[in-house]
Amino acid sequence: MIMKANKLKKFRKEIGLTQAQVAKKAKISTRGYQNYETGERVPNAYTAQLIAQALQTKVEKLFPLSQRSSSDTNLSKE
Repeated sequence: MIMKANKLKKFRKEIGLTQAQVAKKAKISTRGYQNYETGERVPNAYTAQLIAQALQTKVEKLFPLSQRSSSDTNLSKE
């Protein structure tokens, strides 16, 4: 599912990070992050939380509830 607005890229650029830097902070691969940023893939709840932390924002701002599956609504998963 492709996001309506590319919020990941917007937040990333606002704080001056590269895709590789966000990926490193979120402890995911750069290619994986790129897939989320382009909308090719939607992260699970845990990964979405890691990305939000790396981008210094809340997961709800990056990934609206309508983009998450019902099994991913619990963001405290580990």
